[in-house]
Amino acid sequence: MDIRIEKKDPFKVIGMTLSVILSEEREKKLITALHDNFSERIHEIKNRIEPLKEYGIFIDPPNYNPNSDPFTWIAGVEVEDISDPPKEMKSFEFPKQLYAITTYEGPKGEAGSIYDALYTWINQSDYEIAADYGLEIYSSVSDKLGPNYIHMDLYFPIKEKDLLIKD
Repeated sequence: MDIRIEKKDPFKVIGMTLSVILSEEREKKLITALHDNFSERIHEIKNRIEPLKEYGIFIDPPNYNPNSDPFTWIAGVEVEDISDPPKEMKSFEFPKQLYAITTYEGPKGEAGSIYDALYTWINQSDYEIAADYGLEIYSSVSDKLGPNYIHMDLYFPIKEKDLLIKD
């Protein structure tokens, strides 16, 4: 698995959201359904920055327990202005951040292993998770793969570990 480290400037997103527990998502594939619904309404969003890119963003609550706590998922697009989202959509802003990034290409709904691999890489590196969210950025390459496949970059916000040397 190839990992790259990059800084991403602050960005704004408008999209549709879902709150779900991980086990329910894995069983019912609710995130895939959310993205399908969002794709039908994407034309309602004004001032998109990159028309061929879409985002999937998770936001975990503080002290997140994946077995019992719901997380928020956003199906969205990057925009210049978040002041007037369409009905039933929300606006979000994300800060400038350093990210660990890897690429996934394969069946929709089966990217879980790439999450585990990126978390493992971070835990074994000189970095640690810096925030309670992560990004999936989908490109137009996904369209060429067929309706049940995706090409995405997975971004986890990171910072350098505070390495304390004790005597």
